[in-house]
Amino acid sequence: MVSAASIDPMWAWGDAADRPRLLHTMLRVRDVDASLRFYRDGLGMALLDRYDFDKGRFSILFLSFAGYRDGPAAIELTWNWDRSEDYSHGSGYGHIAIGVPDVAAMYDRLADHGGTPGSAPKAMMEGAPLLAFVKDPDGYAIELIQTRRAIAA
Repeated sequence: MVSAASIDPMWAWGDAADRPRLLHTMLRVRDVDASLRFYRDGLGMALLDRYDFDKGRFSILFLSFAGYRDGPAAIELTWNWDRSEDYSHGSGYGHIAIGVPDVAAMYDRLADHGGTPGSAPKAMMEGAPLLAFVKDPDGYAIELIQTRRAIAA
């Protein structure tokens, strides 16, 4: 593992890879504070970096459940400062799947952090993990998939 102090920020994703891997998914957001409340405070993702570009009047924020190099892919939130209307999601966007230990608890938690409930927790077939859908503050679908078989009562 590489220490954070020795990482060149321009090469945060790594500089000695020997195979491809998914780095991040970018979403355009209308309200950066609402998005941080959902992804950071609700889901528990860490804000890795925020870059504000005054000349271009936009910010990019990287969030993940771990660091750039050793963790799962990140989410890049792009906030265009002067845009006030909603973005179109188009017909090609599906969802982002996020594994969580307790789908039911996270589903309820996200409603308190700006999420809009979608399909309630359910198993698609007997013995399968629970899954549920919520929408983030910009209407992007987030699929929650149970990643712990037994939930403490």
